[in-house]
Amino acid sequence: MTKKVLLLPIFLLCCVQFSVAQHVYCGHQRAMNNLANQIPSFKQAVQQTFAEAKRTAQTNAAARSNELLQVQVVVHIVHNTDVQNISDDLVAEQIAILNEDFQSLNADQANARDMYKEIAGNAGIEFVLASTDPDGNPTSGITRTATEVETFVALDLDFAAILEASAECGLDFTCIQEKILVGGLEENIEAGGVQMDDVKRSDRGGIDPWDTERYLNIWVTNLNIDFLGQSMPAILGFAYPPVGAPNWPDEVFEEDLSAIAGVVVHHEAFGKSNAGDGLIGSLADGGRTTTHELGHYFGLRHIHGDGGCGEDDGIADTPSADASQQAQADPENLPVCEDLYSIDTCPDDDRPDMVENYMDYNAITCQNLFTIEQVEIMRAMLQGPRAGLLGQQVSTSTAEEIAATQGFEVYPNPTANSLNLSLAGYNLADFEVRVQNILGATVTVNVAKGNTQIDMSNLNSGVYLVNLVKEDLQIVKKVSVLN
Repeated sequence: MTKKVLLLPIFLLCCVQFSVAQHVYCGHQRAMNNLANQIPSFKQAVQQTFAEAKRTAQTNAAARSNELLQVQVVVHIVHNTDVQNISDDLVAEQIAILNEDFQSLNADQANARDMYKEIAGNAGIEFVLASTDPDGNPTSGITRTATEVETFVALDLDFAAILEASAECGLDFTCIQEKILVGGLEENIEAGGVQMDDVKRSDRGGIDPWDTERYLNIWVTNLNIDFLGQSMPAILGFAYPPVGAPNWPDEVFEEDLSAIAGVVVHHEAFGKSNAGDGLIGSLADGGRTTTHELGHYFGLRHIHGDGGCGEDDGIADTPSADASQQAQADPENLPVCEDLYSIDTCPDDDRPDMVENYMDYNAITCQNLFTIEQVEIMRAMLQGPRAGLLGQQVSTSTAEEIAATQGFEVYPNPTANSLNLSLAGYNLADFEVRVQNILGATVTVNVAKGNTQIDMSNLNSGVYLVNLVKEDLQIVKKVSVLN
């Protein structure tokens, strides 16, 4: 009897420690299952939308231009504590990360293995904070809502549930976590009185979305659970893929799903320099949780298809992977990405797991690309069922611009000091040289036209855009600064 009494607190302590280290950081599949239970036609509708988008992507791939697709964003910060009420600067930082990732401007893409670097795609999507609200009033694109709801993921567990899981699983902590934190979450959310989508409803302590046909709504809130007295994230974010492909009948669904369209992100995982990152530590330090969830929002699945090697994400240029063997990163001991390159959970496939992919389930810190086919799907979704989001579209595909871009060289790249410029077939004296940060703000202008060298030593480390501008011609090169 004494042994049993002693073993219980030891087991509970181990379970807590294991749960902290093994985050299920994406709640996409969990949210999908919840919605499918409520609306039986949901999964079929999503599959039909994806199939339609895939046909559209295949048809339009050859004719695709370099058109930049601009999306208006509103960030809803729903907070119960001061730490959850994140700053405007952190929001701007996250938008900048999204623009890097969805325009293939992120410097860490250079770390990808050659076999995957050569199929990396540029989604050509620009995210901008909305300047006008649905009523036509000026806005910062950020809303703030104080709430009495402590967390928007409630888990009502008792010791009996824990003991039952331990009796079934023994010391298999993966099994225990699956039964308690994953399998048990859907069953216990309603008992806790909170649904995952309540943050999207003003009458449930959250805030109603702005018109989801016109704006990308991102809710930033607390997704922690209280597990045995310790607060920890149950998930880091979730999003639903598009439904309602063009020409679908309205009666496909029993209720209007527009009110839940958008992305929800745990406040500790939003942005790159988040001071309140709590137990997740550096696991979500790169702002890539939002990138991952936006992939779902634009129709992408996890590349392992949320199953074994026989499952698939429906995209040919992502290799097979086994979801049950995907590594879960310990925030206290992040892996060296090169150590993950040997992972091949489906050896019958001709390629190792693509840990570099934003839709993979290995360490977020090792993710740095979407593939070409993933890009085609996202653009097809954005120009199809999500077409209402598109703001002003910026064309960069004129014949002269293409020719000039091919002759524009900058070196050394990366640089820490001076940057040399050359432009074959053109006279640099005819161009103004502008350097912009990733948010589009000009950080330096070379007023002396014709200079072939720029001093970059006063800039902070990061990715910058070097623009050559002449009348209606503008050509751009991406440059990494390491200072």
